[in-house]
Amino acid sequence: MFELSFRFENNAPPVAAQVTGEESVLETARGLGVAIDAPCSGNGACGKCRVRLLSGQVQALPNANLGDGRYLACGIFPRSDLTVLVPAAALAYQTNIRTAKNAVFDRLLADLRAAGIPMTVPADLPDVPAPYALAIDVGTTTVCAALLDIRSGGKILAEGARGNAQLRYGADVIHRIIEQGRPDGVQKLRRAIVDETLVPLLADLCGQAGIESANIVRVAVVGNTTMEHLLLGVDASGIRTEPYVPAFYRHDGLTAADLGLPVHPDAQVFLAPNVGSFVGGDITAGTLAAMFWNSDELSLFVDLGTNGEIVLGSREFLISCACSAGPAFEGGEISCGMRATDGAIEAVRIDEAAMRPTLTVIGGENRKPVGLCGSGLIDAAAELFRCGIVDARGKIARAGDRISRDRHGTGRFVLAAADESATGREIALTEVDIGNLIRAKGAIYAAIDTLLSDLDLDESAITRVFIAGGIGGAIDVENAVRIGMLPNLPRDRFTYLGNTALAGACAAALSRDAEKQIDKIAQNMTYMELSAHPGYMDRFVAACFLPHTDAGRFTQGGSL
Repeated sequence: MFELSFRFENNAPPVAAQVTGEESVLETARGLGVAIDAPCSGNGACGKCRVRLLSGQVQALPNANLGDGRYLACGIFPRSDLTVLVPAAALAYQTNIRTAKNAVFDRLLADLRAAGIPMTVPADLPDVPAPYALAIDVGTTTVCAALLDIRSGGKILAEGARGNAQLRYGADVIHRIIEQGRPDGVQKLRRAIVDETLVPLLADLCGQAGIESANIVRVAVVGNTTMEHLLLGVDASGIRTEPYVPAFYRHDGLTAADLGLPVHPDAQVFLAPNVGSFVGGDITAGTLAAMFWNSDELSLFVDLGTNGEIVLGSREFLISCACSAGPAFEGGEISCGMRATDGAIEAVRIDEAAMRPTLTVIGGENRKPVGLCGSGLIDAAAELFRCGIVDARGKIARAGDRISRDRHGTGRFVLAAADESATGREIALTEVDIGNLIRAKGAIYAAIDTLLSDLDLDESAITRVFIAGGIGGAIDVENAVRIGMLPNLPRDRFTYLGNTALAGACAAALSRDAEKQIDKIAQNMTYMELSAHPGYMDRFVAACFLPHTDAGRFTQGGSL
């Protein structure tokens, strides 16, 4: 037996355990609840679970030794008493997360009342002196919540976000479902989301607002279909296997005690209904917030995050789908990628002649960058393409002092040199990274193209495009179109809404009529399963270029 001790760069108290050496350092960390970012679920593919060996001996798998005392935690096994340092970057996904401002909620309550949806205080609340409501958006990567004053008609008292602690079991829902099927998997995933994520997030909100959690008497929860299953401890295996049928679409009669939330035990919980395996309650609630269900105009709603969900419709019909965009927009599968936390590059501009980048970093004007979040990734790829630094395949096409190649010939563009970054290591976008982004954006565009094609509609029929989700700051629409992620429509048709899922949850937490409208939206929404669609893969392959194999789609009618 050996002692494995974890020390932390953020000065958190050390954690130690007796180990046999059969489990990797990452596996031990998971068992202890030590947060180490591992988007690939410990498969050695993402390179994010970096730790520094302070003392002791390890057995390292190939490619796990990064040099200078740094290792991938998933690829090392103790061979003596061991002390490792967990860097702040490996912990960043849990806290200090930049989320999209909940701007849509400022006008949502008035819009709902105008649409005939009363926002009155429910009559059957538990008897407490000052009743409050809690809205929760359980994202695959980030969990957001808002605390509301019911008597004031919905004043937001506190908002917050925290990284979903399930991230250590993988960045995407498929990894989570696989983990759920392993011994004690159901309990581990529930503990990660409830005990390690929701409970501390709730404590933060109550501390901000100066209230007692026992006075929270209404709760609304939204999440994608998998997250809602994992939250309840329900078998999610049917989501990832044909015929792709979830265990439930709606789940009524829940109380806070059922979920293990430390609020009033009799607080009723509204769980937003799902419409398909990969279109869940976050999208039905988000559709409520976007309000196009009450419009005659044909609108396109795109929610960008770990998954890409899309809804097309109006008051006449709603049709939805989800595409396997992967975790690139959340920093996964990108060598320098990270979540939208302090130190993340959220916007990029490149001088075409000198090939010099100008970076906007979360956390302050003079802050040195740590990595690249989703909005910055889109900007960087678009700017590299605009400047001719990469070609349509995403390959480096120019030479310069910002461009280098590894021993295999794979090119990379240096956004920040080692002395320009906060980590002392260069931040670069490689051809592999760009390829991962191209597949992610291709999945989004192909899904939109498939929906339109099945309805025998052209892109020009879309009157409004609503973009939701929090992948950094509001994305630059011009750049998103330039890389072929969004249709090439007049730019005044695009509106960035931010976190519509949380806004919809806030409305449901305040009003049973808003709950009923979300239920109605779910009942009226048709779900298209793209994995079984005969034309989707062809459209996806066609979209896996910058901007597209049919470049004419992106050079006419717009401002590129």
